[in-house]
Amino acid sequence: MIKVGDLVKIKFRKDNVIFRVNYIDNNSVQLKGEVIRLLCTSQLDDLVPCTIDEVKNVALPAILERDSKATIKGKVLHLDGDEVYLKKALKAYRQYGVKAIGYYIPEERMPEAINTLLHRHNPDIVVITGHDALLSEDKSRIYDISNYRNSSYFISATKECREYKPDLDSLVVIAGACQSFYEALIENGANFASSPSRENIHLFDPVIIASEIALTPVYEYAKIERVLSNTINKNMGGLDTRGQARRIYLGGKSSNDT
Repeated sequence: MIKVGDLVKIKFRKDNVIFRVNYIDNNSVQLKGEVIRLLCTSQLDDLVPCTIDEVKNVALPAILERDSKATIKGKVLHLDGDEVYLKKALKAYRQYGVKAIGYYIPEERMPEAINTLLHRHNPDIVVITGHDALLSEDKSRIYDISNYRNSSYFISATKECREYKPDLDSLVVIAGACQSFYEALIENGANFASSPSRENIHLFDPVIIASEIALTPVYEYAKIERVLSNTINKNMGGLDTRGQARRIYLGGKSSNDT
């Protein structure tokens, strides 16, 4: 008997995605991706149990090494609609040596919560993510905001960021989850967003981009094509963006010279 918290697959999906059961209402089951930021529903009869051994453990990709002693790295504010994903994301930031402050906030509450957090923490980089999904695969509705589970909340939260700091290089915004409304997120102020192809992103993809920007010097533009190709699922896009790391100088010399 399948129960809440179990790992399952959907019989008819070709992508072999593994989900965790979020809740069950009679024969209707809400599922969330175990490693992808996708939320969906299925019928109980269409689910097949699976085990933790079937979940692929993906190593975090390496990013360019920087002299951590010589720079103040960019600070990340990470808002996540999934509490489990948030814990994993914060662990990944620590592995990259990036300072990150994280909050679990349901997607629908992000627009009202983010302004206070921006003023409280004054971050260099903001990540706005959680779960999302296209409600219909009808291609004629791809630009219909009502066809997305949570994109409208990500867009509103991004707008709040741009009210706070309009300049794209003063505050770097990374927004979206699986299948999110990419064009609307970019048009409303995101530097990076998902998903141009309306495909799934890995839970670590926004973290990888944020860490790369946090470690890139402020006098350099990040190498966008390399940054995007370094993500795990490679389904995000973005704009030319400056790094957020600042070199430390002492008495007219950088700390590299001491």
